[in-house]
Amino acid sequence: MSAQTIGFVGLGAMGGAMAGHLVKNGYAVTGYDISAERAEAAARAGVTRAASPAEAARSADVVMSSLPHPAAVRAAYLGPDGVLSRVRAGAVLVDLSTIDPDTWKEVARVAATKGLDCLDAPVSGGPVEAGSGKLVFIVGGDEQVLERCRPIFTTLGTEIHHVGPLGSAQVVKIVNNVMSMGNVAIAAEAMVLGVKAGMDPQRLFDILSTSGGRSHHFLKRFPNVLAGDFDPRFSIALSRKDLGLAARMAESLGVPMLTMSIVRQVYEAAGASGLDGQDMAAVTELFERWAGVQVRGKPPATR
Repeated sequence: MSAQTIGFVGLGAMGGAMAGHLVKNGYAVTGYDISAERAEAAARAGVTRAASPAEAARSADVVMSSLPHPAAVRAAYLGPDGVLSRVRAGAVLVDLSTIDPDTWKEVARVAATKGLDCLDAPVSGGPVEAGSGKLVFIVGGDEQVLERCRPIFTTLGTEIHHVGPLGSAQVVKIVNNVMSMGNVAIAAEAMVLGVKAGMDPQRLFDILSTSGGRSHHFLKRFPNVLAGDFDPRFSIALSRKDLGLAARMAESLGVPMLTMSIVRQVYEAAGASGLDGQDMAAVTELFERWAGVQVRGKPPATR
């Protein structure tokens, strides 16, 4: 059986890495991005460049999208030159973005009238994992549709969690991101406190890395903080977007989110301070400015 042909919409840090990895593993991928620069980078990795989402989807067995926010998803699928204007009957639509469940359900309702199945499959992991087939997929939708796409998921990831009906994966991903951003914010605040109190930043990190307060994101992101490296693996802007999704979901369900509200304001303050384009761990810079210290390790010795 030949590999499924794939249309890919959204070729940024995550989408471009995934599309390139699929090409490396024998898939024919046609991709579109609103940015000519990102589309060209994907083309250099072997992705066939399309002029629109519709063109990317035209001959695809599976259409995948990795986009920054709900409005971009709606435009990519429901717009005049969107996926649903050209995609053929029988294709599967898989959105990998982190968006609200209702947006993807809206797309799915229109898709169903054209004989198309949909999955929501947000991912856990960053660009490194996306480019090396080590993502974790959280999937919502019909299990039989998931099985049709399983070879693609197993190429891109190491774990696939089918969590329930369409939209349920987005709920899990939003909850996950609330926890992730909360972990980073409190770690940043705590590290700045320790440094202000006289601890060496590197020594403090080394000890906390083996202590009970550590988290996945502390271990993953704070070596970059110590190095002063805030390149956006996952940006402040995207963090703000996801916390906004969580806040709106909580409001719709009547669920108080007191701690998350404070965490959200930390990221909003970071955005207002000009840090939107930096990694989520750049919230550390906000606390550093307030405390008048820096959380940085000593540069490696030169020989």
